[in-house]
Amino acid sequence: MPAQPRFRLIVALVFGLSLTTLAVGGCSLLRTTTPPAPLVDYRPMLRKSFVLAADQMAALPNYSITVEVNPAGRAYTGTLDVTIPITGDYAIGDLYFRLYPNLAQFGGDAEVNSMRVNGLTPSYGYEANNTAIHIPLPVPIDPGTSARVEMGFSGKLPARKAGSYSIFGLNGDELSLSNFYPILAGHRGEEWALDVANPQGDVGFHDAAFYRVTVIAPADEVIAATGAMITRTEDSNGLATTGFVLGPAREFTAIMSPRFQTQEAYAYGTIVRSYYFPEDAVAGRSALYDAVAALQIYSDQYGPYPYEEMSVVEAPLTFHGMEFPGLSLIGRDAYGRYAADLEKLVVHEVAHQWWYNQVGSDQTGNPWLDEGLAEYSMYYYFQDRHGVPAARTLRRTRWEAPVAAAVKSGIDAPIGQPITAYPKNYETMIYGKGALFFATLRDTVGDETFQQILRTYLVRNRWQIATPEGFRAVAEEVSGQDLSELFDKWVGPGPS
Repeated sequence: MPAQPRFRLIVALVFGLSLTTLAVGGCSLLRTTTPPAPLVDYRPMLRKSFVLAADQMAALPNYSITVEVNPAGRAYTGTLDVTIPITGDYAIGDLYFRLYPNLAQFGGDAEVNSMRVNGLTPSYGYEANNTAIHIPLPVPIDPGTSARVEMGFSGKLPARKAGSYSIFGLNGDELSLSNFYPILAGHRGEEWALDVANPQGDVGFHDAAFYRVTVIAPADEVIAATGAMITRTEDSNGLATTGFVLGPAREFTAIMSPRFQTQEAYAYGTIVRSYYFPEDAVAGRSALYDAVAALQIYSDQYGPYPYEEMSVVEAPLTFHGMEFPGLSLIGRDAYGRYAADLEKLVVHEVAHQWWYNQVGSDQTGNPWLDEGLAEYSMYYYFQDRHGVPAARTLRRTRWEAPVAAAVKSGIDAPIGQPITAYPKNYETMIYGKGALFFATLRDTVGDETFQQILRTYLVRNRWQIATPEGFRAVAEEVSGQDLSELFDKWVGPGPS
């Protein structure tokens, strides 16, 4: 007799966009405790039982951003004020911020118009094909202190052909503001990560941070954003000023359209919201229920989802998806001609709320660590919602068959390489073979031990940047096994 799925979808459906967040029920994995006072500002986005150690909170950057968007003029202007704690063992002599709109795949044109650091006006210059701002500091900043960086910035938004892939800019009547602001670059040890991102992968990686963001846009724009809406006012000129808070989180993004409609449901005390176009209402509701189911299943398997809100948004990404904190963008084609792929896209992107946002990693240097694990998470989803046979079919058709074909074609490779090492086989190796690595690890150590490995990995690396070496150390510690042979075969030889 086939195994029966043990997941049951129980939600309350609410129509329309609500400006207040409700919390119903709760996840049994969360502790009830009094949060630190500094979290009060971000409480509208955070689960009521969310806790963060005071020293960890003090180590996270704090962004305040105001941006005014002119869709008709395809332009935006803004200001940024960010406080960066200096947590290392040595003084900081320079800072780097990324300007991702200047990537070729974004097609934008962003620049910094003014700059102050701790009250002083430094020189600064563009590097990495204008995708990074280098700020040599007039006075080095000592550990245990902080850098306050204030910038004025502006940008132009490309106009994309309706129906084409676009992560940034205006596509029909949908405007995407992903990574639109200067964001502190990530680190690899003592080096700044300044890769010029390959179009087939993520643009970079960032430390978790706290955000207060004000978006000024035409009042008819419905905004889906990585944060909780806390204020909204309209003026006589037809502009709305909307305030959001977010954090801890890897980045802030927003996508807007005057045509968005919404539906909402609740899962484990989190409000889940689906944004879609009127002609895609049926698919929009399906995406909502898939996201609710994924949130519940991954919370049970790994640990609690941290936020009071989560959104899934129909976006101009053809049949692809893209993850942001609390926000999953799902390609428009999956709401229509490729509707059979909608569920898989949604539940993969929702898994990134654990493997990318809560646990960060080097997404350009070691993409398998978040993409492979998010992809493998789908096995838990299919097992719990649709039954073990469905999960086994997923493994066989989505991972094993493509990897076998790659081996036969001579394009097999270890998964532990940068994005640029996979010019022809990126998705098969990083997603398919990456997922198979985690499946093989589970087969090797057993189901209960594998689950404990992932839970331990999450707890130890939440809001930090994890490494392959760190994951392997957790796997060997929890399993009590030497996993060198397995990691060397799948990930590649070396310290990872």
